[in-house]
Amino acid sequence: MSPETHHGSAPAAVPPNIAEDAFLFRGELQCRDIISAYSGPVTDDLLSGFGNAMRAKLELDETDRRVARSMFSVLVEQVQNIIRYSSEVQFAGNDDAPAAPESRLPHELRFGLVLVGKRGDGTHFVSCSNLVDDGQVGQLDGAIGKLRGLDRKTLGSMMKDALRREPPEGSRGASVGWITVVREATGGFDYGFYPISGTGKTYFTFRAYFD
Repeated sequence: MSPETHHGSAPAAVPPNIAEDAFLFRGELQCRDIISAYSGPVTDDLLSGFGNAMRAKLELDETDRRVARSMFSVLVEQVQNIIRYSSEVQFAGNDDAPAAPESRLPHELRFGLVLVGKRGDGTHFVSCSNLVDDGQVGQLDGAIGKLRGLDRKTLGSMMKDALRREPPEGSRGASVGWITVVREATGGFDYGFYPISGTGKTYFTFRAYFD
Protein backbone atom coordinates (compact mmCIF):
# COMPACT_ATOMS: atom_id res chain seq x y z
CA MET A 1 0.00 0.00 0.00
CA SER A 2 1.39 3.36 -0.95
CA PRO A 3 2.20 5.81 1.86
CA GLU A 4 -0.47 8.37 2.73
CA THR A 5 0.10 11.75 1.18
CA HIS A 6 -1.38 15.15 1.98
CA HIS A 7 -1.71 17.57 -0.89
CA GLY A 8 -1.68 21.32 -0.39
CA SER A 9 -1.31 21.32 3.39
CA ALA A 10 1.35 23.47 5.05
CA PRO A 11 3.77 21.83 7.47
CA ALA A 12 2.72 22.09 11.10
CA ALA A 13 4.25 25.07 12.86
CA VAL A 14 6.84 24.24 15.46
CA PRO A 15 5.58 25.56 18.82
CA PRO A 16 7.92 28.08 20.39
CA ASN A 17 10.02 26.92 23.30
CA ILE A 18 8.93 29.47 25.88
CA ALA A 19 11.59 28.37 28.34
CA GLU A 20 14.34 28.94 25.77
CA ASP A 21 12.84 32.31 24.87
CA ALA A 22 12.77 33.37 28.53
CA PHE A 23 16.34 32.12 29.08
CA LEU A 24 17.62 34.09 26.09
CA PHE A 25 15.80 37.19 27.33
CA ARG A 26 17.39 36.71 30.76
CA GLY A 27 20.78 36.43 29.05
CA GLU A 28 20.15 39.69 27.19
CA LEU A 29 19.48 41.45 30.49
CA GLN A 30 22.69 40.02 31.95
CA CYS A 31 24.66 41.16 28.90
CA ARG A 32 23.39 44.68 29.64
CA ASP A 33 24.54 44.38 33.30
CA ILE A 34 20.93 44.43 34.54
CA ILE A 35 20.16 42.74 37.88
CA SER A 36 16.47 43.66 38.25
CA ALA A 37 13.97 44.88 35.68
CA TYR A 38 10.32 45.87 35.66
CA SER A 39 8.15 47.20 32.84
CA GLY A 40 4.47 48.02 33.23
CA PRO A 41 2.12 49.99 35.49
CA VAL A 42 4.01 51.65 38.33
CA THR A 43 2.50 52.09 41.80
CA ASP A 44 3.61 52.87 45.35
CA ASP A 45 3.23 49.17 46.19
CA LEU A 46 5.58 48.28 43.35
CA LEU A 47 8.10 50.84 44.64
CA SER A 48 7.99 49.25 48.08
CA GLY A 49 8.46 45.70 46.80
CA PHE A 50 11.09 46.57 44.19
CA GLY A 51 12.98 48.70 46.72
CA ASN A 52 13.00 45.95 49.34
CA ALA A 53 14.30 43.42 46.82
CA MET A 54 17.04 45.83 45.71
CA ARG A 55 18.13 46.48 49.30
CA ALA A 56 18.22 42.75 50.05
CA LYS A 57 20.45 42.10 47.01
CA LEU A 58 22.78 44.95 47.93
CA GLU A 59 23.08 43.62 51.48
CA LEU A 60 23.89 40.10 50.25
CA ASP A 61 26.56 41.59 47.97
CA GLU A 62 27.94 43.55 50.98
CA THR A 63 27.57 46.77 49.03
CA ASP A 64 28.83 49.90 50.78
CA ARG A 65 25.97 51.31 52.86
CA ARG A 66 26.52 54.80 51.48
CA VAL A 67 26.03 53.48 47.95
CA ALA A 68 22.96 51.47 48.98
CA ARG A 69 21.35 54.51 50.63
CA SER A 70 22.00 56.68 47.59
CA MET A 71 20.58 54.05 45.25
CA PHE A 72 17.42 53.71 47.30
CA SER A 73 16.96 57.49 47.47
CA VAL A 74 17.27 57.77 43.69
CA LEU A 75 14.98 54.80 43.10
CA VAL A 76 12.26 56.45 45.21
CA GLU A 77 12.54 59.79 43.41
CA GLN A 78 12.67 58.24 39.95
CA VAL A 79 9.75 55.86 40.44
CA GLN A 80 7.67 58.68 41.91
CA ASN A 81 8.46 60.68 38.79
CA ILE A 82 6.95 57.89 36.70
CA ILE A 83 3.86 57.72 38.93
CA ARG A 84 3.36 61.49 38.66
CA TYR A 85 4.50 62.39 35.16
CA SER A 86 4.47 59.44 32.74
CA SER A 87 2.24 60.30 29.79
CA GLU A 88 1.48 56.62 29.21
CA VAL A 89 -1.59 56.42 31.41
CA GLN A 90 -4.69 54.24 31.72
CA PHE A 91 -7.77 55.62 33.44
CA ALA A 92 -10.29 53.42 35.23
CA GLY A 93 -13.51 52.88 33.29
CA ASN A 94 -12.20 53.95 29.87
CA ASP A 95 -9.11 55.29 28.19
CA ASP A 96 -10.15 58.92 28.11
CA ALA A 97 -11.52 59.98 31.49
CA PRO A 98 -10.80 59.42 35.18
CA ALA A 99 -12.98 57.05 37.19
CA ALA A 100 -15.86 58.28 39.31
CA PRO A 101 -14.77 59.36 42.81
CA GLU A 102 -16.71 56.50 44.47
CA SER A 103 -14.87 53.81 42.49
CA ARG A 104 -12.64 51.44 44.49
CA LEU A 105 -10.32 51.10 41.53
CA PRO A 106 -7.27 53.37 41.23
CA HIS A 107 -8.26 56.45 39.25
CA GLU A 108 -5.29 55.99 36.94
CA LEU A 109 -2.20 53.90 36.31
CA ARG A 110 0.95 55.27 34.75
CA PHE A 111 3.50 53.09 32.99
CA GLY A 112 7.27 52.99 32.94
CA LEU A 113 10.46 50.92 32.94
CA VAL A 114 12.70 50.46 36.00
CA LEU A 115 16.16 48.89 35.83
CA VAL A 116 18.83 48.27 38.47
CA GLY A 117 22.25 46.97 37.51
CA LYS A 118 25.96 46.70 38.14
CA ARG A 119 28.62 47.20 35.50
CA GLY A 120 31.78 45.17 35.18
CA ASP A 121 33.83 47.90 36.87
CA GLY A 122 31.66 47.67 40.00
CA THR A 123 29.59 50.80 39.30
CA HIS A 124 25.91 50.38 40.18
CA PHE A 125 23.12 52.14 38.33
CA VAL A 126 19.41 52.89 38.61
CA SER A 127 17.61 53.65 35.36
CA CYS A 128 14.01 54.76 34.86
CA SER A 129 12.17 55.42 31.61
CA ASN A 130 8.72 56.59 30.58
CA LEU A 131 6.82 58.37 27.86
CA VAL A 132 6.49 62.15 28.05
CA ASP A 133 4.61 64.61 25.85
CA ASP A 134 6.79 66.23 23.20
CA GLY A 135 6.11 69.61 24.80
CA GLN A 136 7.81 68.49 28.03
CA VAL A 137 11.15 67.63 26.42
CA GLY A 138 12.60 71.15 26.45
CA GLN A 139 11.64 71.70 30.08
CA LEU A 140 13.15 68.38 31.18
CA ASP A 141 16.31 68.91 29.16
CA GLY A 142 16.78 72.35 30.68
CA ALA A 143 16.05 71.25 34.25
CA ILE A 144 18.45 68.30 34.16
CA GLY A 145 21.13 69.64 31.82
CA LYS A 146 21.91 72.63 34.03
CA LEU A 147 22.82 70.27 36.89
CA ARG A 148 25.54 68.40 35.03
CA GLY A 149 29.03 68.89 36.45
CA LEU A 150 27.91 70.66 39.64
CA ASP A 151 29.41 69.58 42.97
CA ARG A 152 27.40 68.56 46.05
CA LYS A 153 27.92 71.92 47.77
CA THR A 154 26.50 73.84 44.81
CA LEU A 155 23.64 71.39 44.46
CA GLY A 156 22.89 71.76 48.17
CA SER A 157 22.66 75.53 47.82
CA MET A 158 20.38 75.14 44.80
CA MET A 159 18.15 72.80 46.78
CA LYS A 160 17.80 75.30 49.63
CA ASP A 161 16.87 78.03 47.16
CA ALA A 162 14.35 75.76 45.42
CA LEU A 163 12.72 74.82 48.73
CA ARG A 164 12.31 78.49 49.63
CA ARG A 165 10.64 79.33 46.33
CA GLU A 166 7.13 78.41 45.26
CA PRO A 167 7.32 75.42 42.88
CA PRO A 168 6.40 76.12 39.25
CA GLU A 169 2.77 75.39 38.41
CA GLY A 170 2.25 71.70 37.76
CA SER A 171 5.79 70.74 38.82
CA ARG A 172 4.80 68.92 42.06
CA GLY A 173 8.28 69.71 43.41
CA ALA A 174 10.06 68.25 40.38
CA SER A 175 13.03 70.67 40.48
CA VAL A 176 13.93 69.64 44.04
CA GLY A 177 13.57 66.01 43.03
CA TRP A 178 16.08 66.33 40.18
CA ILE A 179 18.57 68.10 42.43
CA THR A 180 18.20 65.28 44.97
CA VAL A 181 18.77 62.62 42.31
CA VAL A 182 21.86 64.31 40.88
CA ARG A 183 23.35 64.86 44.36
CA GLU A 184 22.98 61.17 45.16
CA ALA A 185 24.36 60.01 41.81
CA THR A 186 27.98 59.85 42.99
CA GLY A 187 29.14 58.31 39.70
CA GLY A 188 27.38 60.84 37.50
CA PHE A 189 24.34 60.43 35.28
CA ASP A 190 23.12 60.14 31.71
CA TYR A 191 19.77 60.97 30.17
CA GLY A 192 18.25 60.96 26.72
CA PHE A 193 15.15 61.33 24.57
CA TYR A 194 13.77 59.20 21.74
CA PRO A 195 10.87 60.76 19.79
CA ILE A 196 8.11 58.32 18.80
CA SER A 197 7.09 59.37 15.30
CA GLY A 198 3.48 60.40 14.79
CA THR A 199 2.42 60.11 18.43
CA GLY A 200 3.31 63.45 19.99
CA LYS A 201 5.24 61.43 22.58
CA THR A 202 8.91 61.01 23.40
CA TYR A 203 10.56 58.20 25.35
CA PHE A 204 12.66 59.61 28.18
CA THR A 205 15.37 57.77 30.13
CA PHE A 206 17.43 58.89 33.11
CA ARG A 207 20.23 56.72 34.48
CA ALA A 208 22.12 57.47 37.71
CA TYR A 209 25.48 55.85 38.53
CA PHE A 210 26.96 55.07 41.95
CA ASP A 211 30.58 54.31 42.81
